[in-house]
Amino acid sequence: MTETDGFSLIFTPGLRYFLPALFAFIAVLYIGARSSRRRLAAAGLVSAAAVAGLLMLAVMSRFKVGPEAALFRVFHGLSVLLLSIGAINACGVLAFDLLLPALRLGVPALVQDIIRAAAYICAALTVLSQAGANLTGILATSAMVTAVVAFSLQDTLGNVIGGMVIQFESSFEPGDWIRVGNDEGLVREIRWRQTTLDTGGGNIIVIPNSALMKGTVTVVGRGGSGERRRLMRVPFNVYYDRAPSEVIDAVEGALREDPPPGVASDPPPWCVVSELKEGYAVYGARYWLSNLPSPEATDSEVRTRIYYALSRVGIKLSIPAHAVVVLQKDEDVQERSCRLEAERRLAALRGVDIFQSLNAEELGVLSERLKASPFTRGEMITRQGARADWLYILVRGEAEVRLYSEDGAAFQTVGRLGSRDFLGEMGLMTGEPRSATVLALCDVLCYRLDRESFTDVLARRPEIAESISLVLARRKIELAGARGGLDEKVRRQGLSTEQGDLLSRIRSFFALD
Repeated sequence: MTETDGFSLIFTPGLRYFLPALFAFIAVLYIGARSSRRRLAAAGLVSAAAVAGLLMLAVMSRFKVGPEAALFRVFHGLSVLLLSIGAINACGVLAFDLLLPALRLGVPALVQDIIRAAAYICAALTVLSQAGANLTGILATSAMVTAVVAFSLQDTLGNVIGGMVIQFESSFEPGDWIRVGNDEGLVREIRWRQTTLDTGGGNIIVIPNSALMKGTVTVVGRGGSGERRRLMRVPFNVYYDRAPSEVIDAVEGALREDPPPGVASDPPPWCVVSELKEGYAVYGARYWLSNLPSPEATDSEVRTRIYYALSRVGIKLSIPAHAVVVLQKDEDVQERSCRLEAERRLAALRGVDIFQSLNAEELGVLSERLKASPFTRGEMITRQGARADWLYILVRGEAEVRLYSEDGAAFQTVGRLGSRDFLGEMGLMTGEPRSATVLALCDVLCYRLDRESFTDVLARRPEIAESISLVLARRKIELAGARGGLDEKVRRQGLSTEQGDLLSRIRSFFALD
């Protein structure tokens, strides 16, 4: 047999078309499926090994080793089987990594492995059949061997079968948060033998699938709605000096208007009175956790928001009696502390330009009515579009001013506020909605002056409204002039018109007419 005849015997016309098509197919997939390049590289190497085996057969045929020889049939069968394995792996990548994800259909990794294994077995049986092997005897022998292996590997098979049942029943899947005994974590993957959990605290838990099948598994946060969320409870105690409705309104308002990260806004958080104790009431904030891997961090943020929300309305958290430490202060120290606080309040009011026309007595009245309003980092001090008839004066900390788009999806940072800056003067004087959102960049302490506290001052001396309207109008015209380049004459005319409009609105808002 000549070399050409041996090559033609091995590389049939169909095989000559199949081999270039297979390698081109693998190359195209290698470019498109980046996440499966290792599997495609293995498929390419296996196919290359098959081609090498076929070339060796062509050389063997040159030395008159033909299809009737056992060595020829063994090499030919192995080469065909390797080609089949390479093609199966390439088709698996196309189906499982490209086509099904494009159709938004996911197949568990274990099911993919089963399908590939079934294809390998079919390919092997086909090759053996073409080689003339007695499949009946092979299958009978295989059944006996399988029975012996199954008896000796009961635990391993239990894990494999458990993994198959978990995958097919879809009791839980990667991305679910589950609890098994005292262990809980995020399901990372479900393999043949084990399920891997990520605790979120730097630990990985590997649980045999047979243990999952025998024990109780709690799938946390996957209710009937299909959304992954978990009901959380944060208890806190408050003295009986404040009505429950005040506590509930303060907590619910803070958590609903500006939900902390990880807290679902729908359904909104709520607050309940859970127990009445001797000396204090036990409350509970309830919310749905949307960030399952971070329950402790979200709980901490919710507790912080509760603390600041209650502080802003003057509600104190209860401290157990055995933990109370009473400090006896010297009268001089108390007096000095009160005097310093009064000076800080007066200094804060004098820094607000709309109060320049107020005399010392009026400033003193307002300083006594200021309410300390602390905010924690990341909390909204004001929200764009909200209606709020009070003014904030920043005493400590820094805040960011944001302008949001109409749909609220995007925002632009337009400035920062620091100590002695103020915001909300138009809301205080006219009830105008907030023009921007202000976010605390760190722990911020503000003094709050509301409409009711300012009404008495205006009622006693209504002419103050005229000077305040002038200040507000001048500021507005100066801002418009800086943007549009207005000349001096236009500014004066605009100032007069704007002042008249603002004065009318202030008088109407405070019912001064």
